[in-house]
Amino acid sequence: MMDKAGIKKIKADGVGRFDLTATSVPKESVGLPLNENLVAYAATDHGKPMDITLELPQDTLHIKTSDFKMSVDSSTSYVSVVTWFEAVEGWPALEEAVAAANERYGFTAGKLVAWESKNFMKDDKKGSQSLGMGVKNGTAMYLNVYWKKGSPTQVLQFDALIAPGYYTPEVQAEIIEFGRAPIGFRDNGE
Repeated sequence: MMDKAGIKKIKADGVGRFDLTATSVPKESVGLPLNENLVAYAATDHGKPMDITLELPQDTLHIKTSDFKMSVDSSTSYVSVVTWFEAVEGWPALEEAVAAANERYGFTAGKLVAWESKNFMKDDKKGSQSLGMGVKNGTAMYLNVYWKKGSPTQVLQFDALIAPGYYTPEVQAEIIEFGRAPIGFRDNGE
């Protein structure tokens, strides 16, 4: 559960498991209120990550993170987004993490070329770069990379977009082709 008691237990035990196999996860199934905009957030010290298992419609993810959250919107009855962060040490580890994410989630060629060129890093000492969305593992996944030149730690932000609208064939096809949901997209599947 991602209510206060559930978050406290996850932090104390260092483990959590969430069944997100339905393409619409009811808020009450994870202990979140129906009529609120809310981000339920579990965080630990940087050196003490939690082991989180996410059962997704076509995949199971085992992640280690010190930051994990679920986002809900007051206008819907389901969980919209599950987010976690992965810290890596150094550029080689960052490159490996992005390659592994691409292997699992399948980002578009255009986004990968932009990442590989690193033109976005030319004049800045820190920033972020989106690799957009992929659906190779059946789940709409979004990746944003936060980088800082000279820092030993770089951070990847993963968003599993689990609202029902991401699971129509038309939306999945658009994500595969363009690395994003369709223009004017509504995540309720309408």
